[in-house]
Amino acid sequence: MQADQNAKPRGRTPPQESGPSFHARLLVFTFSMTLAHFGVKNGDRHSLQRSPSPPPSSHRLIVSLRSIPPRSPPPPPPNSSFAVRIVAMAEEVAAECHICADRATGKHYGAISCDGCKGFFRRSIRKSHKYACRFNHSCSVDKNHRNSCRSCRLRKCLQAGMKAEAIQNERDSIGKRRKTDYEEESSQFIQQLVQAESLCQQLRGSVIKRTEQVSAIYDRGKIKVEYGDRLATLNDVGKSFHQQLVLLVEWAKSLPQFTSLPLEDQVALLKANSALLIVLGVAFRSLTIAEEAICLSNDTLITQQHAVAIGDINSVVVRILDELVRPMRSLVIETSEYVALKAIVFFNPGSHRELVSRGPIEETRSMALRALRFHSGDTEDCRLGLLLLLLPPLQAISQQLVEDVQLARVFGFVNIDALMEQLILNDQSSSSAAKSSDPILTQLSTPFPV
Repeated sequence: MQADQNAKPRGRTPPQESGPSFHARLLVFTFSMTLAHFGVKNGDRHSLQRSPSPPPSSHRLIVSLRSIPPRSPPPPPPNSSFAVRIVAMAEEVAAECHICADRATGKHYGAISCDGCKGFFRRSIRKSHKYACRFNHSCSVDKNHRNSCRSCRLRKCLQAGMKAEAIQNERDSIGKRRKTDYEEESSQFIQQLVQAESLCQQLRGSVIKRTEQVSAIYDRGKIKVEYGDRLATLNDVGKSFHQQLVLLVEWAKSLPQFTSLPLEDQVALLKANSALLIVLGVAFRSLTIAEEAICLSNDTLITQQHAVAIGDINSVVVRILDELVRPMRSLVIETSEYVALKAIVFFNPGSHRELVSRGPIEETRSMALRALRFHSGDTEDCRLGLLLLLLPPLQAISQQLVEDVQLARVFGFVNIDALMEQLILNDQSSSSAAKSSDPILTQLSTPFPV
């Protein structure tokens, strides 16, 4: 019996009273973590300072949180660089673009601007673009019209504080990046097209002189009208068509992508796309004149009022001005973009159903599309899309031009030479298109005398 009384009871031993209980220790730990959360340092925890005496009981360790107010983090010093940066970033995000008043995304190259103006300024500086304003630098540059005049937009970028040196420093900091194969190919193809266009401009004077010496009369004298200075006559219109066709053949002959094709494919491309390229060339040439008129290859003009008098081409002239010249002026289209569009139109694999070398033609057109994309490169403003949107009206206007020329010949208003019959009217039945004296084959095989 005595042994049973001295035996230790089974199970866990009850906690001793010499130290704090489990709940007291848990409360101390929770309270310490709470103080740490509010940023109270160890030196400020006066209520948790233990005395040298034995640990108090649990009811003595309960301390009210109200007795220790939470300490807020100290504000940064007035001259703190961190505070200055935070305030500056907040102002930049909340501000408007200093160029076009769109929502700003930060400070770029020295001025608060949007991503669109940032990219435009970077491309303009890196590619050394030279823009010209047609309205004495008075164009509106805002969110909706910032693409109307790139000269005024660049000028406003500089006025807002953008620095060209920042572009150069950015380039120097990352090193000169090697061009990819795609960029190298696009750049070389653009240069090749520009050189071909330059060759045509050099031949232009010789072609005009040679055409003037030919005794071809396009005006049959059935339309009586008074012509002013530089206003085109029917003879001027006919000669201009012939000149542009000759220059078109010489342009195509200067491209190795064209000369490497079989002869039947060369003829098919010329017949299918000559009218398109004549209209496109007239529209691009008309960008340089101040009058509301189209400019022919011999520098004579056709205004809307004058077009009514010289024949049934009034609607064609109006459509060229409204649907091509004005959009191209709004875009401030460049020569490199024009020649790329010209190649896209010309190397059309759908020109003829029986093309022999359809694959090379498709590849050349794809190369022209990549070159146009590389050169325009304005993803924020959809410049590539706006340039390609010129092609549907170009197709419709050229088709209407062919119909007007056909009607003028049927009603006896004008004479049509052999080259125009083949390339504009695509006439296969004309006696002048005999195989022995085919004007296209003659033009393709004969070097043009400079």
